[in-house]
Amino acid sequence: MKRAVFGIVGAGWRAEFFLRAAKELPEFFHVSIVVERNPEKAKRLERQWGVKVLPDLDALAKCREEVEFVVMCLSPDVMPAMLNKASDLGFYVLSETFALNCADAIEEYYHGIKDPSRVQFAEQYWLRPAHMARMAVIESGRIGRVTQAQISVGHGYHGVSLLRKYLDVGFENCEIRAWEFANPIVEGPGRAGYPEKEQIIQDRRQFAVLDFGGKWGVFDFTEEQYFSKIRGSRVLIRGDRGEIENNTIRCLKDYKTPVEYNMTRSGSGIDEGLGAPVIEGIQAAGEWLYLNPFGRPRLSDEEIAVADTVWKMHQYVCGGESFYSLEEACQDQYLDCMIKSAVKSGESVKTRSHSWTK
Repeated sequence: MKRAVFGIVGAGWRAEFFLRAAKELPEFFHVSIVVERNPEKAKRLERQWGVKVLPDLDALAKCREEVEFVVMCLSPDVMPAMLNKASDLGFYVLSETFALNCADAIEEYYHGIKDPSRVQFAEQYWLRPAHMARMAVIESGRIGRVTQAQISVGHGYHGVSLLRKYLDVGFENCEIRAWEFANPIVEGPGRAGYPEKEQIIQDRRQFAVLDFGGKWGVFDFTEEQYFSKIRGSRVLIRGDRGEIENNTIRCLKDYKTPVEYNMTRSGSGIDEGLGAPVIEGIQAAGEWLYLNPFGRPRLSDEEIAVADTVWKMHQYVCGGESFYSLEEACQDQYLDCMIKSAVKSGESVKTRSHSWTK
């Protein structure tokens, strides 16, 4: 298949993930145009990344033949309006996930998209290598029918999307109980690095239990977790024949023969390895659970997942399958909103079906 040629709308921190993926994988991707209205940022983009920069979507529409689709990397407050405009102009759009605060706002957003079939979302968490490896274990049947997933990996709708993936629930309704509390912690690094001095801050934690009727999801996340060196991620997935705890798989060969093995990363650039720091794949018990779809690029797990969303969008535009639709994005946003509602009320809340689920 030919490489994906796309444009990017926005030039912030998140847009650079897509630019890095294209730079590292020129045989797969080419960023032909970036839309950025700030003249200083536009000059920096041209100089740093060697891309053509245009000031707005109207200018991009005049160069439509130069892009297969556009990637929207904008702040949540402007994303809905810009996505609507790109849709109105007839572009295929791969959008960064959005953030809305109630079901009515999600409904309005959903109905505002002129052609939902031309929109997909860059929800990348499930495409990270470790999550793909765990899902391969589930699909193999080794741990049986999964009825419980506990996720402490991503905030809000990101964590919810993983719960739905691991539990294999679509748009089913559920009952939610949720709590929020704060704990003291030494402030850790952020996007810009470590703070100037040590200080204790209050780390806000959100904890929720989602009952899908025979399947249970537990969401658990703290604000410091993304960059903190003293708050790790956790994943526990349980089926009737075994479980996956982070990178450990426990299951049954037969009813009286339990086996346990670990998922191990295969790559280079670690310890005495002189090769580039790359991940080739993930194995367990002598089998590949995950193979890097791009070979051996010098990219982080997050960047590989971001690149995978772009490649899947390219395939979708060329007639392939939907991979994370507007409807799925709305559902994850809605469940996130309902978790917040349960926190605020202090009582259990029940979800209901909406127009995007029909």
